[in-house]
Amino acid sequence: MHPDLGALTFLLGTWRGSGRGEYPTIDPFRYDEEVVVEHVGDPYLLFAQSSWLSGDHAPLHFERGFLRPGTEPREVELCLAHPLGLTEIAHGTLEGTSIDLSTASEGIVARTRSGSAVTGLTRRYVVENDVLTYQLFMATEDTAISLHLRGTLRRRS
Repeated sequence: MHPDLGALTFLLGTWRGSGRGEYPTIDPFRYDEEVVVEHVGDPYLLFAQSSWLSGDHAPLHFERGFLRPGTEPREVELCLAHPLGLTEIAHGTLEGTSIDLSTASEGIVARTRSGSAVTGLTRRYVVENDVLTYQLFMATEDTAISLHLRGTLRRRS
């Protein structure tokens, strides 16, 4: 394990579970999900998220990127690409086994010309034993920051 990653090792593994999506502009929905967090020897963790609709297993969303320690103690950085034509750079803090990340302030959401109208994202991950819970809040050009996703995943490996 790279020595800069010691405080983030609680995230390593394959996590599977389910969640609930909602937003002021859509009907609520349920989904299943897998998150894989891996270490490859460098000072970052690989992050891969895949989700699909509960029941019919239709693909729903994917995220690929990196979780990195920041320049200050307890600081964390998240760099993700989304197939919606978005990239997300979020900064946050690590407190025990909880991570709070946001694109507000020093972070950024960039998008392609046809990319989704997302303007901001905030995430909270909490791990207790082998259970990861999270909440994701999203803002768009037309909607203020609102709860969008929440899930509970269990470590498989």
